[in-house]
Amino acid sequence: QAVYIYNNLRTHFSLDLRKPAEVHLNPTIKYKSYRKNKVNLPELMI
Repeated sequence: QAVYIYNNLRTHFSLDLRKPAEVHLNPTIKYKSYRKNKVNLPELMI
């Protein structure tokens, strides 16, 4: 339940007050990345 709230209900400042699920479904939305190295990581499929 906490993960659902975090990804679908809670807005995030680094995503310009969007929800992670919303940004994940729309790849054209730009967001801030705090990652220092630009390593391509494979997507996690559950």
